[in-house]
Amino acid sequence: MFSTKDLISATGGGLIAGLKRARFSGISIDTRTLIEGQAFLAIVGKNFDGHDFIIEAVGKGAKAVVYADAKKVTAFQKGITYIKVGDTTQALGAIAGFHRRRFVIPIIAVTGSSGKTTTKEMIAWVLSEKYNVLKNAGTQNNLIGVPLTLLNIRSKHDICVVEMGTNRFGEIGKLSQIAGPNVGVLTNIGPAHLEFLDNLRGVYKEKMELIKRLSPPGIAFLNRSDIILGRLSRVSSRFFFFYGINRECDLRATEIDYKSSSISFVLNGNHIMEVKHSALHNVSNALAAIGCGLLFGLDISEIKEKIETFDPPDMRLKEIKLKKCMVFDDSYNSNPQSLKHAIDVLCRQETSGRRILVMGDMLELGNKSEEFHSYFGRYVSNKQVDILVTMGHFSKGTAESAKKSGMSDMAVFHFDDCPAVLEFLLSKIKEGDTLLIKGSRSMQMERIVVSLKEMK
Repeated sequence: MFSTKDLISATGGGLIAGLKRARFSGISIDTRTLIEGQAFLAIVGKNFDGHDFIIEAVGKGAKAVVYADAKKVTAFQKGITYIKVGDTTQALGAIAGFHRRRFVIPIIAVTGSSGKTTTKEMIAWVLSEKYNVLKNAGTQNNLIGVPLTLLNIRSKHDICVVEMGTNRFGEIGKLSQIAGPNVGVLTNIGPAHLEFLDNLRGVYKEKMELIKRLSPPGIAFLNRSDIILGRLSRVSSRFFFFYGINRECDLRATEIDYKSSSISFVLNGNHIMEVKHSALHNVSNALAAIGCGLLFGLDISEIKEKIETFDPPDMRLKEIKLKKCMVFDDSYNSNPQSLKHAIDVLCRQETSGRRILVMGDMLELGNKSEEFHSYFGRYVSNKQVDILVTMGHFSKGTAESAKKSGMSDMAVFHFDDCPAVLEFLLSKIKEGDTLLIKGSRSMQMERIVVSLKEMK
């Protein structure tokens, strides 16, 4: 519940028309889900302008309108509160921060170049054994998604776990200012979003803003298995724990044992843990979740059971058994770090058929795009990949590089779009084959997975 005073105080906006003492049941940025009595924020996105939906919002019962473009709000309806702000996205964050600070609950924030969503989900799953946990829905991890998550905090919640994403400088700092996280988890530093973050040093600088901006007690969990994070010995004045695989750190995984559909490890030399996934990086994700569980008072036996029953989110190396073949669906996104992890998982699979990599473009790599795509052609040619199928402008370079590196022309195929890839796969898949589907979000590789599921 918000009052006119709350919204003006939070956003620094001005009351243009309407009631000074009105109250609103919540905040909406979407007329499709707006509930009568809420305040409508006219968010401006790449492909839409919320100002174009103000009349519709009021017609559906919005009792307040928060807007920035005065040219698009020329008439004021009686009984509706109109508040003008400088920027509606910033206003959303300000209102969410105002609401978050109504509640004295810890917030755990997770960031990194890859593994954010799975780690966030695993942490929330472990803590749900003892607490009522609020988390981002899916990957609502940006300057709109995180505030919307925080606006859902209620008195029933004990802990909030949020994933924080970024593709340009300053976003992690803004998200941290809004959320006021008390615990930070940094999964890794890798070549992702280089189009605006420039290089690994830029990625590191941006991601470390989370750790620098933690609210008291300011506890951080850092992955020491990561090459860059492993070099750190001190992070400002923050109290932090290292976790890692076969490393000397606070939470250590050793004796890694790959199984058909899981992976086990020994925690700190004493406790055998098992993750329902054969990807090594999920051991690191589990260590972060174990650390958060211990921090919030869970018994190691409770944590062990939750880790063992965790099911990875969809489109994150999700194992799908089909009638003729096995598919690893990693179609949500792709960057050099996560692609390498996924290829390694594919190559570790015991299969009676062939290992087929279906690779779409990795995007937002800036002037490093051609270099990284070419690198993976060489990488795949030296791995146990029987067929390489590439799709997209940049991935054509991967196909060419694979051939130059010795992979047979009969094992490398390039296509321009999903329908062409699917037609090829449907004609080539044999009994016992194992496929990995991987590409950046806008490549929409999940369409291939959906069609394969319908395969008879």
